[in-house]
Amino acid sequence: MKKSVLFIFIITSFFSCKNEKKDNTTTTPTQHIAIPENITKLMELAKKDSANSDLQLKIVTSLDSIGLHKEALTKVDRLINSDSLNNTLWLKRGQICKQLEDTAAAIKAFKYAARIYPTPPALMELANLYAETKNPLTISVCNQLVKMNPGGNYNAQANFFAGIYFSKIGDNKNAIAAFDQSIGENIHFTEAYIEKGYIFFNAKKYPEALKVFEQLTKVNQTSADGYYWQAKCNEAMNHGALAVSLYQKALEFDPEIKEATAAIERLKK
Repeated sequence: MKKSVLFIFIITSFFSCKNEKKDNTTTTPTQHIAIPENITKLMELAKKDSANSDLQLKIVTSLDSIGLHKEALTKVDRLINSDSLNNTLWLKRGQICKQLEDTAAAIKAFKYAARIYPTPPALMELANLYAETKNPLTISVCNQLVKMNPGGNYNAQANFFAGIYFSKIGDNKNAIAAFDQSIGENIHFTEAYIEKGYIFFNAKKYPEALKVFEQLTKVNQTSADGYYWQAKCNEAMNHGALAVSLYQKALEFDPEIKEATAAIERLKK
């Protein structure tokens, strides 16, 4: 099971994209995906009410949700041409570009969205991609997120993204400190535990990593990732029987973890 950053707060799909694709993403039709009847009906309504921006955006979101990302991008670009200062449209464009694995275009769109109106979703999307691409601007965006939300609602996320950035550039000391701050702000922030634990695991500090993953399953007893990584730590420390039981525990909460199944078969030989 690969280490993954599970960005599950507010915005979906906080995964890094490939940098090699260009900003002018092609818009050839996506094959093998039929447009559901409910979306077709929305599109028919939109033809009769072309000025209804909410309806148009709903169609974009619907197309994106079923995997028709290029079609969604074409439509959102048409909306932007008519309303270039709409930060919601730029935010949506960035999210679609992420789905198309076009990091440069996604960052550009999120920057526009944040420049027009720096909402928490826009700032978090931008901080995420900056962190994943090792861009030092990550820290200033995280600071902006905290400053613009004095109630502390996004402190955990800001520290988390800072931790990802430090981890990416190999500054493990500051990364761990940032993840600790994130957990301090939100004890149930699963992703911060996983990222912190992985730093120790990657450094072959298995007891320290195990402690972090055990802390995770204390606050979230159904965390398949928590049990999976506990198993990985125990396997690395040659605690085969315990590792098997923990892999099995992970599968109870996520039967799709193929790596856990393979590990159990390997350890039982």
